[in-house]
Amino acid sequence: MTEANRAPNLLPLALVLGGLLWIFTMTGGRQIFVNEMLSEAYDSQAEHLLRGDPGVDGAAIRHESLIVDGKTRMYFGPFPAFVRMPLNLIYPGGRGYWSRISGFCAGMIVLAAFAGLIRIALRSSPLSSRWKNWLGNVCLIGFAFGSPLLLLLGNLSIYDEAIVWGLAWSIAALYFALRTRTAEGAALTRFLISFSFCAGAAFLSRLTFGAPLLLVAPILALRLFKRNPIRNFAALFLPLGAAFLFHLFLNYAKFGDFSGMPLRYSINPVQRDFALEHGIFRLERVPYSFADYFILRYPEFQRDPPYLKGQRQSYNHPNLYVMPFTETYSSLLWCSSWLVLGAVIGVVMFFRPGGSDWVDRAIAAVFLFQSVVVLSFMGLCQRYAAEFCPFLIFAFLFFLRSGRAAFHLRYVLIALVAASVAINSITTVSWLLDADRNVPPETRAKWNQFLGRTSRS
Repeated sequence: MTEANRAPNLLPLALVLGGLLWIFTMTGGRQIFVNEMLSEAYDSQAEHLLRGDPGVDGAAIRHESLIVDGKTRMYFGPFPAFVRMPLNLIYPGGRGYWSRISGFCAGMIVLAAFAGLIRIALRSSPLSSRWKNWLGNVCLIGFAFGSPLLLLLGNLSIYDEAIVWGLAWSIAALYFALRTRTAEGAALTRFLISFSFCAGAAFLSRLTFGAPLLLVAPILALRLFKRNPIRNFAALFLPLGAAFLFHLFLNYAKFGDFSGMPLRYSINPVQRDFALEHGIFRLERVPYSFADYFILRYPEFQRDPPYLKGQRQSYNHPNLYVMPFTETYSSLLWCSSWLVLGAVIGVVMFFRPGGSDWVDRAIAAVFLFQSVVVLSFMGLCQRYAAEFCPFLIFAFLFFLRSGRAAFHLRYVLIALVAASVAINSITTVSWLLDADRNVPPETRAKWNQFLGRTSRS
């Protein structure tokens, strides 16, 4: 293999990062079985599904309950409940305590998928083997500690667990989608069925991650008419189609219609009334949300450890957002500046002659649509920043693949990764300690002990 076609070796660092993320997720490596906020809801949903019942115990889902004809329902996707089924069969004593193991597994999937995407991009780059290894490993560090992934693994309440699984399967589906671009024969079929499975799992984890992949599938299908179409079409659409139909029938069983998030049944009157009056999604929110997620939230210093502040801030637009504050504590321009810079340059590469083809642009448009949907939502949270990752990562790959731009900006990229890792890590710990109401008390106490300060109530 020539140097120009050699991919970087990312496995050793990926294993090291996996170990570090285990320590972070388990708060030092010992808090493995912890009852996170509403974590038992997935166990209850798993038990109900095994009985053919679409419901959930009211005591398990509590303040996130949807009451339909006197029966308790939940709007969260069922995939984490599927994960619970074999775990509770093997060890029933873990019921209600699986969130961290579940979330860590999702984190390893997304880290491996991201590493695979980086290898694909750098393999075709004209950079030297030395710089491919440097940039590949630097980007892997950036993704582990300078991206929204860190927050998701730091607090695996029901909200974050759903998102980290959606992110994991979405990035894995993107990896297999790109592998289909150059594969032939049996390899092509394997990559198609892998994409289909991952896309279906993303759909059942979180709709905003899975729905865009429903649009990516027909884009991939257009290239299959002369390449063993019957076998490859079956590989591409059967797993994804089965997941889509299961989602529809589950929604119908829960709510009597096929809608995915019927907040009219919510027991939370604030969210229910706001959604009915102002809508769950509105395009008028896009510029305000974009400013919140990408520009407005900057690091604020404090005297005590961890020295940077992660907190809620006022963002009162009463006709746009359900709450008068935002839970975005650090904009992507700060906590993931390396990814944003590369993505911006990658978008420019889309439109250069020979920089991309119609398939690349169609996939980018689908992921951009996903970002717009998130920007139009009625709430603002740091965890939702993960929903921008499919588009940002896809665009970032074109920046790496270009070679010339990546080489000229290599030192800038390394510096931005270092800055992003520092800012994102510190502000995330600050958020978990002082602002996130879903963090278990024992986890907060452990972080306070690590930082050598008195626990705050």
